[in-house]
Amino acid sequence: MFDNVGSKIKALASFFCWGGIIASVIGGIIVITLDEDLVWAGLAVIIIGSLLSWVSSFVLYGFGELVVNSAIIAGRLLSAVRAAIRLRHRIEARR
Repeated sequence: MFDNVGSKIKALASFFCWGGIIASVIGGIIVITLDEDLVWAGLAVIIIGSLLSWVSSFVLYGFGELVVNSAIIAGRLLSAVRAAIRLRHRIEARR
């Protein structure tokens, strides 16, 4: 459940982005079908809503990237620390 959290956050951001785009398109079509005078308003809902969904997903996706990269850095740091400890033990064993 808590493995690969960064990837899950990025997938959630993608889900919200596509969900918002789909909702904007459906909402825009509904506005357009209500009245012929609202065609431009419906197109504005489709375009602006889709753009806002896309842009607002940047923050959540970026946070997911930070989590993924932090896990990579932590893994590399742990490997470096283990290698340093092994080297220290070898040096101490030669004394």
